[in-house]
Amino acid sequence: MKTVLATIGCIVGFAALVFFVNAVAFGNYVFWAPKMEGARRDVMIQSRAYGEAEVRRLYDMQHQYVTATTDAEKNIIAAMARHEFSVFDKGRLPPDLLTFANSIGVY
Repeated sequence: MKTVLATIGCIVGFAALVFFVNAVAFGNYVFWAPKMEGARRDVMIQSRAYGEAEVRRLYDMQHQYVTATTDAEKNIIAAMARHEFSVFDKGRLPPDLLTFANSIGVY
């Protein structure tokens, strides 16, 4: 009988240990994951590929703004462009895009 109880106790103890280790690992993940994701986002924003893609997107919006026919279309495109300009670093903008940003009231 002692052997059966000892075996059951070992199984329960092992299950509790596994549960505790998983809880600690999850707590560690909850603590570090936002910090790692924030650092990953900062690195991505500073990357050359992101900068080039964002500049290309802003040039596309400038072209759409220039070719828009109605004021309503221009207002919608300007609102979208203002949002895109607000997330992008002003120092990394080419001069013509900076002029466009000033003309739609970003800076």
